[in-house]
Amino acid sequence: MKFFKYIIIAMASLVALVSCEKHDLAYQMEHIDAEDKALVVVWRLIPETSTTANRVYNITIDDQPLWGNNYTYMAARDWMPNQSRHYIMEPGVHNMKWFLKDGTCVYNQNFTAIAGMQEVCVTDYNAAPIVIDNNAEYPCDLTEHTAESFYLRFVNFMYADENYTTDYDYKLQYWYQDPTDLEWYPASDPVGFGEASAWYRIHIDQFAPERSGESGNGSSRFEDDNRVGYTVTAGSCSIYYKIKMIGANGEDLGWLTYNRKGGAEESDTEYKDYWTGYIGQHRIHYLRGMRVTNGGTSSNTAAWITQASKH
Repeated sequence: MKFFKYIIIAMASLVALVSCEKHDLAYQMEHIDAEDKALVVVWRLIPETSTTANRVYNITIDDQPLWGNNYTYMAARDWMPNQSRHYIMEPGVHNMKWFLKDGTCVYNQNFTAIAGMQEVCVTDYNAAPIVIDNNAEYPCDLTEHTAESFYLRFVNFMYADENYTTDYDYKLQYWYQDPTDLEWYPASDPVGFGEASAWYRIHIDQFAPERSGESGNGSSRFEDDNRVGYTVTAGSCSIYYKIKMIGANGEDLGWLTYNRKGGAEESDTEYKDYWTGYIGQHRIHYLRGMRVTNGGTSSNTAAWITQASKH
C-alpha cells in the first residue's frame, strides 16, 4: 500500500511541476499588409423579401468558394464574413457568383477590388457590385472621462422606384435628433446613389430621460434616475434619424418620404427611424430599397436602413 501511495504522491508532484511551467500559447497567424492586399466584405442589399428559397448557400470568387460547408448561407440584407472579418484577395478585377442551395446561379458579375478595406455591395442582380472604400481613418474622441459620442457613416443605395432608377435630381443627407436639446443636426454630407459620406460625430446623452409614449427614445430610464453618479449607465441612448433631399444647387427640398402603394396619392410617409448609439463605436447606415414600391406595409423592398458595426 505504501508503494502505491508513493507513486500517487510522485505523480501528483509531477503534475504540479508541469502545471507551474510557463507555456507559450501559439496561434496560426499571417500578417496581412492592407496596402498590398484587398480586404473584402460582401453585402447583399438588393430590394427583396427574405425567404428560405432565396438564401445563397455558396459564393465563389474567381470560381473559388468562400466557405467550405453546405449549411452556411447569406440571406437578404446579410453580409459575409461576419464579426468584423474580411476575405483577402489580390487587388484587381474579380468575378463573383452566387448559388442557391440547389446549385442555381442567381448572380454573376465582375468587380474591381482595391487595396485595403472595402465593402463590396450587391444592390441589383443585374448589375456589378458597388465598391465602397473603407480605408479612411476612423476618428475617435480622446477624453479625460467617459466619451459622449460615436461616429456614423451614411451610404445611399436607395432606388427611386421599381425600375431601379438611380439618376434622381437630388442627393440625400442624413440628419439626427440630438438627445439633449432635441434639435436636428446633419449626420452626413449630401450623397448621391452609390456614394458614402465622411464619418460624422453623433452626440450621445447616456442620461437622457425617456420621453413618454416614444418607444426607444432616451436611455430607457426614469427621469429621477438620470443623474450623473446616481446609477450605472450602459453608455448608450436611442437616436432618431430623418433624411433630407438636397437639390443640385444645395437647396433644401424637404424631408424624404417613401410610398409603399406604388405612388398612390396621399400614401407618402415621411421617413423616420431610431437606432441605439453606443459610446466609442463606429456604425455605417446603408439606405437601401426603393422610394416608391408596390410591396405594401410588410415589404422589405421599401427604402429603409441596414446598420453595420465596424468597431
